[in-house]
Amino acid sequence: MGFIIADGFDDRYWINNDDRYDDIWDGWGLYDSLYDGSDLYYHPEHGGTAEIGRYGGYAMNLTDDYVSYDYVAIEKAISSGKDWSGGIAVNSLDDDCALATFGNATKYGPIIEFDAAGEVVILRNKVGSGTEVVVRSNDAARLTMNGWIYVTFEFHVGDAGSDYINVRINGEQVINKSSTTLNFGGAVDNVQFPNTVNAADDIWLRDDTSVITPEVRILAMFPNAIGDDAECTPVGSASNYLNVDEYEQDFDITYNLVDAGEKDSFNMDAITAIVSVGIVHALVARFFVKGDAGNTEDLRPYVIVNSSKYNGTAQSVVEGRYTYIEEIWETNPDTSLAWTLADLDATQIGYEAV
Repeated sequence: MGFIIADGFDDRYWINNDDRYDDIWDGWGLYDSLYDGSDLYYHPEHGGTAEIGRYGGYAMNLTDDYVSYDYVAIEKAISSGKDWSGGIAVNSLDDDCALATFGNATKYGPIIEFDAAGEVVILRNKVGSGTEVVVRSNDAARLTMNGWIYVTFEFHVGDAGSDYINVRINGEQVINKSSTTLNFGGAVDNVQFPNTVNAADDIWLRDDTSVITPEVRILAMFPNAIGDDAECTPVGSASNYLNVDEYEQDFDITYNLVDAGEKDSFNMDAITAIVSVGIVHALVARFFVKGDAGNTEDLRPYVIVNSSKYNGTAQSVVEGRYTYIEEIWETNPDTSLAWTLADLDATQIGYEAV
């Protein structure tokens, strides 16, 4: 039980190179500029003067190709007939922007979206066969055009008679719906989000109902020094950590060559340089990897906490193509307690070929 997705989109450049999710559609890319209705603001890393994420850094954006993929976005497989929760920060210029869509391979079920009036609605069977049923929220919640809002939801879909969807905007509950109208006559096996929004940031999904309020901030921290382990062969830069410290992946220009049994670990940027107080919900170790021809090794993430090594799960590496692998630690494995900011500052993150 716990996090399935936790992503602030600050550690990648093109989202369509990312295969961590079950399905990534062409047309998604990181957001280099934010349009406020009259001006474009560019990320400082690309010659601008304004941060374009919700709290600085990057956000995720649909390119102009989104018209060809109406109601298609990041898709994550889920189990029908169980409880889920999630959250996402969105910045929208458009009416009728969908926040989350639930469905299966043949048709889409309930859709959470803003209508033309900026009111939160749930649409049943908007795409596919069946009758459209609209469930409206109260009038208190209005979409902030050209501004960030934080949306959380709890849902259970796929079981007639026990489905529900609860939606909050900036902490205010706007929909609390339990009704068989949410069931659309078929199993639900995926959730897609966001859809037709201008930009998205700080997205998460859990396979339980542990809704995270108030709003979360998902930060990307990068290696700043070699840790306890430096066994892999650096290519492109002399030091191993310099090959993996970029926010924008450079693919085969700089990398570390990992042979069977080898491992690297890294000291990371101090999170306390960015935030001084806060609750830590999870640590995600993420790596951008590619397998050589004939590769037979898996890659296993690990952390070093208080001088002790704690292994994650060994994961397969795709031959000839870059993908992401990751491990999520919701608690400090050394103490079995919630992470503290000081814990994170002292933690090393690493990988090994097994």
